[in-house]
Amino acid sequence: MIQAWLWRLGLGRGRVPVFYDEAYRLPLSGIESSVGIEPRSTDFTTWYLLESGVVRAVDVRHPVPVSYAQLARVHEARYLESLSDPATLARIYATDPSEVPVDALLDSVRLVCGGTLGAARLAVARQGPVVNMAGGFHHARPERGGGFCTVNDIAVAVADLRAAGFDGSVAVLDLDAHPPDGTAACLAGQPTAWIGSVSGSDWGVLPPGVDETRVPDGCDDATYVQKVKDLLSRMPRSDLTFVIAGGDVLRGDRFGRVGITLAGARKRDVAIASALRGRASVWLPGGGYHAESWKLFAGTVLVLAGLGHQRITARYDPLSARFQRIAHLLTDASGSGPGPAPGEEPITLEDLEGPLRLGPEVQPRVLGHYTAQGIEYALFRYGLLSYTERLGYSRLRVEVSSTGGTGDRIMVLGHAGGREHLLSDTVLEKKVLQGESFLFANWLSLRHPRARFSDTRPQLPGQEVPGLGLSRETTEVLLTMAQRLDLAGLAFRPMWYHLAFVARGRFHFSTPERQGRFEALMRDVAGLPLVEATRAVAEGRVRLDGQPYPWEPDDMLCRLQPVPMDMDAVAKERERCHFTVVPAAS
Repeated sequence: MIQAWLWRLGLGRGRVPVFYDEAYRLPLSGIESSVGIEPRSTDFTTWYLLESGVVRAVDVRHPVPVSYAQLARVHEARYLESLSDPATLARIYATDPSEVPVDALLDSVRLVCGGTLGAARLAVARQGPVVNMAGGFHHARPERGGGFCTVNDIAVAVADLRAAGFDGSVAVLDLDAHPPDGTAACLAGQPTAWIGSVSGSDWGVLPPGVDETRVPDGCDDATYVQKVKDLLSRMPRSDLTFVIAGGDVLRGDRFGRVGITLAGARKRDVAIASALRGRASVWLPGGGYHAESWKLFAGTVLVLAGLGHQRITARYDPLSARFQRIAHLLTDASGSGPGPAPGEEPITLEDLEGPLRLGPEVQPRVLGHYTAQGIEYALFRYGLLSYTERLGYSRLRVEVSSTGGTGDRIMVLGHAGGREHLLSDTVLEKKVLQGESFLFANWLSLRHPRARFSDTRPQLPGQEVPGLGLSRETTEVLLTMAQRLDLAGLAFRPMWYHLAFVARGRFHFSTPERQGRFEALMRDVAGLPLVEATRAVAEGRVRLDGQPYPWEPDDMLCRLQPVPMDMDAVAKERERCHFTVVPAAS
């Protein structure tokens, strides 16, 4: 019934063109841990749409980066010149200058801006909706950036269209949780440009003519959707509309305070798509600082494709699904592993090693299986090498060796600053736990030696240098290895509280009692930032029922086939334990 209704509205006309590039992901390794931004959000949305068939490969357009001449139509020369200074970009992205690879970051920004421009041109040509999978940088003003917005992609697109002869009216429908202060400044004085916004924050007085509605904190779905409909009733008919379908309006978003549900956002998008039926529109995700923000914009594209009724499975993990698909393209010389999908040509280790004339007697293999060449190729296919290069490292290579007792070692090395650096160091072995064989990581270190610790990214116990920001991807690679080796799963022994905390979504401790104590500890230190909590545990300032509590570095498991744990025993131990924290000495 819903599908037929959408078709009657004209929202089910078929495929929606999207602009996307894997380089949309910002090359900022610490932005996830220090700011709370999910750096993979754009990828997650795109991967889901491709995996589900909502978007086909032929629907994906790759953008052309905007030129500085195009940026200069909107932004002041002094500001554009300042973007070559890491400190300027670090301020915009709330990170440390040492973490900013200027060229790679600006490449990403210009590419996203080019996506918005390409989407605008195509929308005008086809008189329908076009999606850019990133963009909506509405806090960037002519003279400065801020709020994770370097340049104003909407204003740049409008200026370029005007320069090419487009003289139609433009509307910006900004439904990000924050007001469009930058866009309003960029488009000020343009009589054929209208800006309307429904937000949940007050960022000061906006220029005259901006139709701004502020909703209360924690606004319910019905109230929010009605406010959007009221704004739509006041919006003038335009020749091109930019829609920022803000992902930061979800309840629990770190920086947004609106508080609606995914279902409410879907209703919002149906109302907007209906109002813009048969007209040129560009859809952008804007902000989103919630684990499920990617689902909101995926839902936006579902609505535009006439599939607004389709729900996204709650437990669907786009990163795991993506890596599993890539794993099907990789197989080994013995024929084990899942193998390629029908019609796809497999890549074997023999293909990689045959031309080198290297046999197993001279080519070391991790766990008797993986060579350095095979691992490097897999890391390339998974996108880890290209991302690491964007962080500023070149001539990446993999070394494998045997430690002689604790397992086999995999090192990834790369050059920067005139020397070679160790970027990833992993020691693996097969280990029997609870009567089953697991891939056990005796050591795993992801290192970003070009970066430095700062107030926004403090040093955690056990860290020598900041991390690469690839822990989730690395976990998926290791799980794929475990599957290929026909093991029960992946295991490791966290030596620090923060390692167990970060892994808690996929891993659990091997016994119910240890899991219960861990959950009690998380409960009782929940009021502390993670860095303070893990330091308190490491410094011996945590008490269990009044007694000093030394951290228990027990095994944590991630099974490929989950086995139910005794949750009553977990709950019993969790309720039995009570932790307190002694303040640090002044």
